[in-house]
Amino acid sequence: MSNCSSHPGVGREPDGLSGPVYDTYNPSEVRLYGRPATREEIFKITDEQIRQRIKSSLRETSLRDEDLNTLVRIVKEAAIGTVDNDVLAGILKQQIVLAIFDDELKFSQLPVSVNIPAKNFEKGGERYIKSIGVIYGYAYEGHCYKLPKPQIMYLPEEPREILGGDCGCDCGYVPELGYAVWQIDKLERVIALDVRSDDVKTLVLDENMPGSRSPMAYAQVMALAPQRHRD
Repeated sequence: MSNCSSHPGVGREPDGLSGPVYDTYNPSEVRLYGRPATREEIFKITDEQIRQRIKSSLRETSLRDEDLNTLVRIVKEAAIGTVDNDVLAGILKQQIVLAIFDDELKFSQLPVSVNIPAKNFEKGGERYIKSIGVIYGYAYEGHCYKLPKPQIMYLPEEPREILGGDCGCDCGYVPELGYAVWQIDKLERVIALDVRSDDVKTLVLDENMPGSRSPMAYAQVMALAPQRHRD
């Protein structure tokens, strides 16, 4: 088993996590260790926060309360008017969206469809995917393992706090280095992303040279398969 000093730091210590669940023994449980994604609320600014920001910007200008309230309403209406509600609704109803903002803060998004059976997707009427994490290792049947490469995963459970007993770690992972744990049954559906960053020559040209291509690509397997004509 790994010791507590064998893993690098991956982020700030997670806060606000629930403790792991030990009420029952699940022989099919896999414990994933990794860095949880930061969670942020959408549209969390309040009228009072807008008022305070306006006041701080206009300290030398005297405004009556009714004028300030009118100004708050105008600012909110202007902000809402810049949002394409149809586009926003389409984004928010998706479970997984890959997105970027460019230098002009223009938003490009690519929804990802997840083919999960309806009986699993519903899960009490709630959305199936609950969290995102960068997974570095896992534990199964009492043994700890380290992934050869970190894996970004969309997961059906929330991350939980790591409890390490006297040694302060679990499988060598400690919350002080940014790690959390996910308790997931091995038959649960998850989504794993293989993210690589390099130049086009390395990722496209060199990767597809003879002898370097993945033998698991369906088109390549079909191209190499013998062509047998049916009688």
